[in-house]
Amino acid sequence: GTLQKFVDDVFVAILSTKRPPPIAVRFFFDFLDDMAEKHGIDDPETVHIWKTN
Repeated sequence: GTLQKFVDDVFVAILSTKRPPPIAVRFFFDFLDDMAEKHGIDDPETVHIWKTN
């Protein structure tokens, strides 16, 4: 029904590699980068783990 279409569209928007990431995801990743810089975390693996969990 209507709800299933919405859920499907959300997953397509989040998981599609053909389109840029949703602005909220991009904003959140930028926030994580800013927090790492602010707190002196310079290990790229740590930031990568934040973004993949």
